[in-house]
Amino acid sequence: MRIVDPLPLKGKLEIFVTKGTPKIKKGVDHIDFSGVEIIDTIVENNIILAAGKNKTLHSLVTGFNKAICRMAIGDRGALPSDPTVPKVPNQKMTALYNEIYRSDLDDIIETLSEDVHQIKFIKSFSALNVPTASFSNQAKPVVNEIGLVMCDLLSGTPLPRPDIAFPDKPLADEELFSIRCYKSVPFEAANEIAITIRYTVFIE
Repeated sequence: MRIVDPLPLKGKLEIFVTKGTPKIKKGVDHIDFSGVEIIDTIVENNIILAAGKNKTLHSLVTGFNKAICRMAIGDRGALPSDPTVPKVPNQKMTALYNEIYRSDLDDIIETLSEDVHQIKFIKSFSALNVPTASFSNQAKPVVNEIGLVMCDLLSGTPLPRPDIAFPDKPLADEELFSIRCYKSVPFEAANEIAITIRYTVFIE
């Protein structure tokens, strides 16, 4: 009898769209929505890119892997003909369709036990912090794609790292780990819109 244990690396993300930016209580996996208005909640499965899977397996041989320490958002992750329909990324992608902003994570929650093997990466992005010039459509700014970003914290720049807004380029050691597209969310600074992402990577 052949025993199969494929060690599948999977992902899930929860996206909270709010008027106002919620507070993230570090170390306890709690997002405090008091004082903000929740406009929408999106839950999606995630696509782990080939680069992310390869780096994870390579670390079993070398003992070293890039750390997931940043998150990026973009605005071309939905169909131009229908902004409610997300594009379907493929695992060979190395970048978002059109990244507009990336920043350090707000919190990382590890749950590693005999029964649960997961890490949650949490980040809030406020439209107030993203320059209008970074968007593809400056008249109607939206966000519709998210990626986790790996960094070389041993030989590269330590944390914290500066936020990067398009057209500025990220540091050379930063590499996309995963990507997810979703329906377009209006992201207007005048309305104080924020998106908070809780991104879970797990092994079943």
